[in-house]
Amino acid sequence: MAIYTRQKNSAGQWRYERVNTGKGRNRANLEPPFYFRHAHDGKRVWTQMRATSLSAAKAEVETVETGLEAQAKGLTVAELAQGDASRLPLKMAIEKFLDLKRSKAPKTVAQYTLVLNQFLGQMRGTVRFVDQVRDDVLDSYKRFLEKEGFAARTIRNRLLIVCFLLKKNGVANSTKLVEMPTIEEEIPDPYTREQLDALFEYLDRGGLKEEKQRYKFFLGSSLREREVMFAEWDDLDFDKGTIRVHGKKDVGFTVKNHESRIVPLPTDLVEALKERYEKRPHDRWIFVSESGKLEGHFLRKLKTLALRAGLNCGRCRTTVTRGSYDHKRRAEVTCKTDNICEQWKLHRFRKTRATRWMENGIPIRNIQKWLGHRSLETTMVYLGLTGVDELRSKIDAA
Repeated sequence: MAIYTRQKNSAGQWRYERVNTGKGRNRANLEPPFYFRHAHDGKRVWTQMRATSLSAAKAEVETVETGLEAQAKGLTVAELAQGDASRLPLKMAIEKFLDLKRSKAPKTVAQYTLVLNQFLGQMRGTVRFVDQVRDDVLDSYKRFLEKEGFAARTIRNRLLIVCFLLKKNGVANSTKLVEMPTIEEEIPDPYTREQLDALFEYLDRGGLKEEKQRYKFFLGSSLREREVMFAEWDDLDFDKGTIRVHGKKDVGFTVKNHESRIVPLPTDLVEALKERYEKRPHDRWIFVSESGKLEGHFLRKLKTLALRAGLNCGRCRTTVTRGSYDHKRRAEVTCKTDNICEQWKLHRFRKTRATRWMENGIPIRNIQKWLGHRSLETTMVYLGLTGVDELRSKIDAA
């Protein structure tokens, strides 16, 4: 780290001038104040030193450098001085891990960053190195999440992210260091034909053509929410009746599992998209918001439509925040009056399409590829059960 003084140039302007302290240069006559430059909150800033002589300034700079190095590693100066080079500071491990994950979807990177910084913050300086993260540390983090009121699935996911970090740094069987919360697995539940008929009939009655096209697209394509969000006209092949799902680097979109795929579309959806293309609302994106930007509220809008159509189950309950600023209050609501019904989910469109493919004899390997699953086991869990009404004739004949 260099030492500077401030000098006036020929134009009378103050400028920082680096002090050259190389061999053969006697700068003992320099007068304070002295300065150094360092990084702070992502910026380069100047700091005036307390030293009143050049020799004292050199000693102060060495102390500052040591402190900054310790801070960067998440250690105290004493820990840095007596540190074992083989021990990896937890803060550095997290920074390296996040750098390795930088190519993942922005949403995933943001979640990893949030969780690992939260985990580091909960250590409150008591855990400085990776090898100090043991079962008691993970259990303490789990208790913190429970106290904060996080759902069991969220707690499990956050613990897994920490375990991924530990595994990457040589901690074997890290998931066995903590007892994961018990999660009641949701049975795959595709929409019934009655539910979808009621939804689309409501949209027809209300003249909500745009909304109908959106959710018909979700149903017919089996695409995930962000895949629909970033679906563009160039992805469609009207002749073959398919859509290509792939990443778009210019907008930071990556496909899950980093595997592009081509998905067949039903003929009626292809025809509807051809008609939409003639009066397309955007030159690139198939679906955009009212302001012409990328649509990011498919789920909220679906739940609002279901509420207005009177299609909610009436049994879902949750607590929401009402009001603003000093008038905020917590209130319990039900899906009879609010758009919170758990029956209406975008992912159920995927389950419905997959189940219909299965019911109509599509080979399971094709379904796996079209859904974008790496594992056939995932696809099998994904498929819903065929409804009893649809199987009635076969049940009676058995």
